[in-house]
Amino acid sequence: MARSREFDPDAVAQGLLDAFWLHGFTRTSIAHLTEATGLLPGSLYAAFGSKDNMFCIAADRYVEVMQSALSRGPAGLAGIRHVLDAVVQMTAKDPQRRGCLLINAIPESSSLSRDTRSRIDHAFQQMRAFVRKRLAQAQEKTGQSKTPSELDQLASLVFASMVSIRVLGRAGQNRRLLQDIADGAMAAVHRCLEPG
Repeated sequence: MARSREFDPDAVAQGLLDAFWLHGFTRTSIAHLTEATGLLPGSLYAAFGSKDNMFCIAADRYVEVMQSALSRGPAGLAGIRHVLDAVVQMTAKDPQRRGCLLINAIPESSSLSRDTRSRIDHAFQQMRAFVRKRLAQAQEKTGQSKTPSELDQLASLVFASMVSIRVLGRAGQNRRLLQDIADGAMAAVHRCLEPG
């Protein structure tokens, strides 16, 4: 009979996220991972197999955390406003200004396996699809009729604004600039989806 794992998977996933988010993929050492998770190196590799697999768990956790925070808002245009403002707030209130785990990994992509790069691409697609779904809900509430292509373009604009907020926030830019980006994206959403 196989032994059950003797650790809390959620706590370990959060520890992996904290380590990779703070240090990046390449600079995260096994010492960082053991400190963050409380597991010994042998236990980490027995449970997860490789550093790439550990990063994938961290990336999945990051997407869960982001989607949970962003999906708490109301439906409609107020929901889009909530998404943009929440990204500004999360970015500006992070004392370490870590930015986005997934965006941070892009310069390190040559160090990542093909499967891990695919996982990151998929995570970006998930986040954009989340924005697209919120825009479709807003369109229904406003009664506006936009083509799928128009909604796709608007989703790309809002998603790009979210990415910009995370990147500029990591670069230490002030909250006013981050909020201006969110407000500009919201103004575009209003122009597209508000009646008249």
